[in-house]
Amino acid sequence: MSDDLDDIQAIFFEECAEGLTTAETGLSAMNAGDVSAGVIAGVFRAVHSIKGGAGAFGHAALTAFSHRFENVLDEVRAGRIAPTPGVTGVMLTAFDILSDHVAAAQGTRGLPNDAAALEALDEVLKNGGAPDATAPVVAPAPAAPVEVDADPFGFVPIAGAIESFDPFGFEPVGVSLDDFDSAPDVVAPWTVTFLPSNGALSNGGEPMLIIRELELLGGSVIGADLSRLPSLRDMDPEHSYIGWTVSVPATIEESAITDCFDFVDPDSVVTIVRGDSVAPAVPAPVTQAPPPVAPVVSIASIAPPAVPVAVKMAAPASPEAPRVEPASQTIRVELTKLDMLLNLVGELVIRGSILADRLSPKDQERVELPQLSRLTREIQDTVMSLRAQPIKQSFSRVPRMLRDLATETGKLVTLETTGEMTEVDKGVIEKIGDPLTHMIRNAVDHGIESPADRIACGKPPEGTIRLSAEQKGARIFVRVADDGAGIDRVRVRAKAVEKGIVAADAVLSDEEIDQLICAPGFSTAETISNISGRGVGMDVVRSNVEALGGRVEISSVPGKGTTFTMVLPLTLAILEGMIVRLAGQRFVLPLANVVETVQPEPGQVRPTTTTGEVIELRGNYVPVRRLTRTFGFADNDARSPEESLVIIVESETAGHVGLMVDTIDDRREVVIKSLEQNLHPIRGLGGATILGDGSIALILDIEALVGPSSSVRHITKGLAA
Repeated sequence: MSDDLDDIQAIFFEECAEGLTTAETGLSAMNAGDVSAGVIAGVFRAVHSIKGGAGAFGHAALTAFSHRFENVLDEVRAGRIAPTPGVTGVMLTAFDILSDHVAAAQGTRGLPNDAAALEALDEVLKNGGAPDATAPVVAPAPAAPVEVDADPFGFVPIAGAIESFDPFGFEPVGVSLDDFDSAPDVVAPWTVTFLPSNGALSNGGEPMLIIRELELLGGSVIGADLSRLPSLRDMDPEHSYIGWTVSVPATIEESAITDCFDFVDPDSVVTIVRGDSVAPAVPAPVTQAPPPVAPVVSIASIAPPAVPVAVKMAAPASPEAPRVEPASQTIRVELTKLDMLLNLVGELVIRGSILADRLSPKDQERVELPQLSRLTREIQDTVMSLRAQPIKQSFSRVPRMLRDLATETGKLVTLETTGEMTEVDKGVIEKIGDPLTHMIRNAVDHGIESPADRIACGKPPEGTIRLSAEQKGARIFVRVADDGAGIDRVRVRAKAVEKGIVAADAVLSDEEIDQLICAPGFSTAETISNISGRGVGMDVVRSNVEALGGRVEISSVPGKGTTFTMVLPLTLAILEGMIVRLAGQRFVLPLANVVETVQPEPGQVRPTTTTGEVIELRGNYVPVRRLTRTFGFADNDARSPEESLVIIVESETAGHVGLMVDTIDDRREVVIKSLEQNLHPIRGLGGATILGDGSIALILDIEALVGPSSSVRHITKGLAA
């Protein structure tokens, strides 16, 4: 039984992670000025769900803190506290403590000191705003009723008094202020109205269990709302249609009542008010389908109003009761199971390659091998789509991070993002969090200048960081660009020499100097701070990205800014490639990069330097790289261009480039196997694969091959053999 409980609790912590992500995204949007009702409600629902689950598993500290946090969010959501920057700042601080409480509940850290955060939350509730607000908080005058457009229960307004309302369409009762003043010592009972969401039953939220809990407190049902009941033909036994009004004795604490609703669906409607309850007459039997009600307002928690409000009834939406559509269903699956399924699909591809090598074209058609290959690819695409998620999950943490960094450094920074919906493998998203964090911190601390320095350079006082993601071919490009001072290459080189990273007489290009900032232990910071100075930031970026089979590119213009680019694999499983030969060895060239193939004529390939060549194509000259020379196959370097083939490829960094190979053997789907797990990252190679005859072929990384030749690590003859 304990194993089952542990499994359920593991699901709870997964939901906590999702809830924290949602809350952080919403709070960041609020901090940026988006205080729409949907954003605030999203944050509230996330914290409410964390509180409910924590209570179920006995995490008392997490439950207590999230409840206090939820109280402030509830007031903001109801419009009783304005979401000013001061209030949002308090909630951002509370979010940090909430994250620490979740980690403590998981056992990954100790309990946080939440006293200051709780005090700040209480001050917001007490003052009706941020603690440092100078303007007095003025309570709304009760004489002017507030109109609410959407009405889930059909309340009827009465002018000239504070209206007590009846949620079932019965005769209204007017209650004036004098009625309250005449009996100050009499405490009215609680009136609780509960309208479960349609999906309450399917979500395990049995409404009658909640009603029984209220009855155990001494409550009694004084009415039932049947207005949502459809005709018998349209009724779904898995949906909830009935609402209740319950009178609870005044001696019961409000917290005891709210505890009964800890696990209700967030879309359920619950109100708790003080007031004399008049039991409505039981409705007459329904002889025909009841008229439909207006759309129900989604209220994610218990929200008692300060005073009763006048409510405007909405007109029916249609003459017939709406038919409830079935809710979409989801299921949680461990990533390891998806990885296993993906590996099995890869094995199918390999077996398909073996059959393609052993069967003649006629036999392939006879056994329908092309159809099998197509189905295999569709299965692979479907599995990959299950793992693909928008990179927005990683980007959502950046606004909050920038806010903290700007506060700590005193710099003014604005953020521009593009391509947040670019889909990336979930494994990649989980592993680029740290590299992205270090690049942002590096851009703020080392790139963006202080406001005074920027003004002196003729720049606006606010620096700009541009965060973008885009897919090109089989790669994802994630860029962090700033408009700061750029890399001081003289200083970087001097620091590298001082730390013994490079020799004092080494001849380095600008690109090689830029790459020095990714060396282990390298830092140009004079003092160690919370942001930088220990020389581990950019080293983590490069090592983590290379572990994913990607690479880091750096481009900097002094005085203009720096751009860091993470080039990541889009898929870690299967790609369509061209099998080429170099000195008798077979390699796979990704077909997504190929533009055309050329058989050079005499004189079409011309030398430009001792090692450089170009090919003339339709009046234009395209640079050519001999891959035999790149990979150190010197014995085959004397082969003439007319005996070879030139494959024109398109790259992000160098545009069109010709790659000279010996021959092209085939076009084939191949399964990517990582080199990092067995060897080490090798620039110029994106992995390896198993061909149909059982031999191993290395997969070429086009972007790395067409970069500066000095940065390509040669493969020795021993490896080629």
